[in-house]
Amino acid sequence: MTDGPTGPVAGPRAEPAPFSLRATARFIDTVLAATAVSVLFVVVSLPASALPVDDYHASLFWMGLLLFGGSSLLFLYEWLFLVLLGATPGKLMTRVAVVGPGGDRPSRGHAAVRAAVLCLPQSLPCVGQCFTLVESLGAASPGGRALHDRLSGTSVVRTGPPPGGPAADGG
Repeated sequence: MTDGPTGPVAGPRAEPAPFSLRATARFIDTVLAATAVSVLFVVVSLPASALPVDDYHASLFWMGLLLFGGSSLLFLYEWLFLVLLGATPGKLMTRVAVVGPGGDRPSRGHAAVRAAVLCLPQSLPCVGQCFTLVESLGAASPGGRALHDRLSGTSVVRTGPPPGGPAADGG
């Protein structure tokens, strides 16, 4: 895999990323996205706490924000980084990338389908997280493609040696 003018470019024989690197990247992305959601929640809560609303309507607002705001932000996080860089920050740190059918960065459509299947179910408490966990375990299968990869036509491939591993030139 090399860096082209549009980001990571994989050849037709790019090596699939192992499940361990994918899981590590997902963990890093989850921590980063949860931090961003928490900061946004605090930023929104400061002016909202000054609004004159009763407790019932305030509870509905916060419940809606937590349920749908978090998964929407996860979707935007995943989609935006895949469209712009071909990888999320966690994937960049673990030296893996998401590629479309041609080996380039995924198109907006491919990235949107991938992000939707991966992130939007999480707006359903407990059930959504269980769905995401089970569908993501497909990456541990011999083909190395989770449901969100299969439905979107994407693959996750190595972009270099693993961090701390031997250099590509053997030295």
